[in-house]
Amino acid sequence: MVIGTIAIHILRMFDFKYSKNVDYYIANSEETRRRIQKFYRRDAAVIYPPVEIKNHESRIMNQGKGEYYLTGGRIARAKHTDLILEAFAKNGLPLKIFGKGFAGFEEELRKKFGKYKNIEFLGEVGDEEKDELMKGAKAFVFASEDEDFGIVPVEAMMAGTPVIAHRSGGVLETVIEGETGLFFDEFSVESLNNAIKKFETLRRAQGMFDSAKIKQHAQKFSKERFEREIKEFVNSKADS
Repeated sequence: MVIGTIAIHILRMFDFKYSKNVDYYIANSEETRRRIQKFYRRDAAVIYPPVEIKNHESRIMNQGKGEYYLTGGRIARAKHTDLILEAFAKNGLPLKIFGKGFAGFEEELRKKFGKYKNIEFLGEVGDEEKDELMKGAKAFVFASEDEDFGIVPVEAMMAGTPVIAHRSGGVLETVIEGETGLFFDEFSVESLNNAIKKFETLRRAQGMFDSAKIKQHAQKFSKERFEREIKEFVNSKADS
């Protein structure tokens, strides 16, 4: 343990030293920009990464939203997937979960929550199936803490689906509370379920969480926008 701590400290020293050789930094969010300022003491331009979702023709797209919630992506402890499943085990609402687990975590979750009829484990899915799942979901639930950016929530919004996320990290820059989603504040079943209850109430209100408006908002993270901003950044530095 002591040797590992010393090794990490030495690596950080080298990392900081060589970071001074970098001419310009580009961060994928304001969250990452703050970390660059904290650890490297350098400023960075923020250019959001490209998010693309294919417009597959599907029965779900034609029928509109279903009655299930969705979560998934990388199933890992750091993503607090277990908290999401605990919340739905308690509230009884239908939840679909997709993605690949790591270090036996998925098997652990299946063993604990597989008995709940309202929770469905889908395993890994292809792009087209994920697209359909996104389009058909009531909302995408995301519980990562201080995520750098958060690609999957933006993919959900690209499909016109609102997001319920923990109030931290990059989602604070991508999700507009009350328009494209909602936040919960604490890593507790009660906090998440309160946000879900609020969402259920608000989605019944006219004009709340409109799919077309959510898709329009998500376009600010499109591939075309990313390519344009990268070219503008490079050109501005080349001319200076």
